[in-house]
Amino acid sequence: MAGGLGTRFWPVSRKSKPKQFLPPGGGIPPNYAGLSLLDATLKRVRGLAPPERTLVMASAAHRKWLRNLDVPKRNVVHEPAGRNTAPCLGLAARLIESREPGATICAVPADQFVGKTREFRKLIKAGARLANEHGSIVSLGVPPHSPETGFGYIERGERIEDAGEVEAFRARSFREKPQLAQAKRYAASGRHYWNSGIFIAQATRLIDELETHLPRLGAVLSRSASAYLKRDTAAFSKLWETCESISIDHAVMERTRRLIVLPVDVGWNDLGTWPALRGVLRRDEAGNVWILPKGGETESIDAKNLIVRSNKKFVAAVGVEDLIIVETDDALLICPVADAEKIGGMVKNLGEKGGRFL
Repeated sequence: MAGGLGTRFWPVSRKSKPKQFLPPGGGIPPNYAGLSLLDATLKRVRGLAPPERTLVMASAAHRKWLRNLDVPKRNVVHEPAGRNTAPCLGLAARLIESREPGATICAVPADQFVGKTREFRKLIKAGARLANEHGSIVSLGVPPHSPETGFGYIERGERIEDAGEVEAFRARSFREKPQLAQAKRYAASGRHYWNSGIFIAQATRLIDELETHLPRLGAVLSRSASAYLKRDTAAFSKLWETCESISIDHAVMERTRRLIVLPVDVGWNDLGTWPALRGVLRRDEAGNVWILPKGGETESIDAKNLIVRSNKKFVAAVGVEDLIIVETDDALLICPVADAEKIGGMVKNLGEKGGRFL
């Protein structure tokens, strides 16, 4: 899934080239040196499925960045408009089922970091087995180490006894992006996991769940897939525009009774906000993360817990802490770390004012 805009990583991530297409020099650390986040994701899943069995769902507006991917051109689906992850996965499931009836699919966001690739692949295979044997949707769950409000939380229920070498649980509840007080309770409970956004299920299971919980969307997606397979671009675009814009989390995961959580420890990090880089990039003795061009220099006195990204300039920081400072050729962002989630709202405001810096 590579259709997002990465607005919370503004001003490096832009509408014309979101973070999933950025190289390391753009300030976004990929899973492998020298690759964009999308290319790193494709490399990570290569041990699970060959290129001809890998589907990339992305925005038609980003065709320029999708031309040289390591997958066949017919496997790159250009979404005419952004409609969030439920339509994205619903369409993908129907296209895959049409090519390979009975297929099991693994949906992976293109903007995540996974430090333990071998363990990741092992767990995906275990998740596929569970999904097939139980007719369920399997979500990789990450033990929370802080009360994040930007993630969904999955509460585990009864243990699945026939899970084999892995530990897995029926999901008791799924709560998408709670308020801080609730997130604190979840993080401290010992029963909740962050939703990684990585889902495994038979294609028919995803199709059925969408048709059950959102029948109107399910019907539109059925017609959209039919138009796409017939290469009727005009009909596909027209139908796609009518799809409800909703996440798979709200559309299905919060409602389904067929969710399994598979706890994982794979060095996972959702690179959704600037503070997420603290879990990936090296920090100095004062907790500062410096993202600089080759040969870039800094000087600091009594500066703590900063996230600083400079395109060209020498950076000096004195007596400041807990700030995000990001400089590009045409923009400068200064934001308290605690307010990082608000960057997306600020970008929305820019769009309403003409979108010059989007």
